[in-house]
Amino acid sequence: MKALALDMDGTILDHSGNFSQSLVETLVELKKRGFLIFFATGRTPHEITSITPEGCPLDGYVAASGMGIYIDGRLVESASFEPEFVARMVEEARSKEIYYEIHTLEHSSRTLLQDQAYVYEDLGQDQPETMMNAEYRYAEETLQSTTQWVEKLTFEHVVKMFFFSTDMKKIRDWYDYLENHQDKSIYALYTTSRHNAELMLNGRDKANGLEILLDHYDLSFEDVHAIGDSMNDLPLFERAGRSTAMKNAPEPIKEKADDITSHTCDEGGLERYLMERYLD
Repeated sequence: MKALALDMDGTILDHSGNFSQSLVETLVELKKRGFLIFFATGRTPHEITSITPEGCPLDGYVAASGMGIYIDGRLVESASFEPEFVARMVEEARSKEIYYEIHTLEHSSRTLLQDQAYVYEDLGQDQPETMMNAEYRYAEETLQSTTQWVEKLTFEHVVKMFFFSTDMKKIRDWYDYLENHQDKSIYALYTTSRHNAELMLNGRDKANGLEILLDHYDLSFEDVHAIGDSMNDLPLFERAGRSTAMKNAPEPIKEKADDITSHTCDEGGLERYLMERYLD
């Protein structure tokens, strides 16, 4: 293997959203031994850079599940939804009082200020047992954010739409609605927990995003070891020379992987795996 393609949430990050310094040190050592380090994540660039510790080696990253490709921090390719589609989906979410965010590559998430009342009623609920700590903390931070809430939304250059609820039935019904929507050919539908749903542009995924990075570095997918825990990692698993699922991944993800880490993301599973496989 010559390159690592690493998911972030539930893989690099634990369920509290922490990126450990010891993992950074492990990645630095792997970089010294000749590995290229790539992140392949559903996060947007702002979400990636804001949580990645200083000194972490990163040769390139696939943001928003293939919507933005970056090499050495420089955008080399991007795609986005048609503005009319984004406007339509926002209105449908608002009509069902589903919390929504729209993301661009340049800016963090945005939600209309006029929808704050119903969002507060939803996200202000006590943390359900089915919700991860990082998710609940994210909901709390959203309610207190000074940048999240805007008077007017711009639907240009949107790369991701994110939906969330503390009410699992409510978000499940919304997910099912999206799964059967007439516009389903436009988007790819993902979920990374039982309380969210994400829309990415159909035809863009982590694998075709990574392909651009590999072409730049003159590598093939056979050179890549992909590690992840979610359904948006499956396109990578299908093409990578080796695929590893985190112990905390759902069973359908584990079934598609070549192997599984011995520990979860909350137990330093990625770092332990990389050390045992490549550094011992």
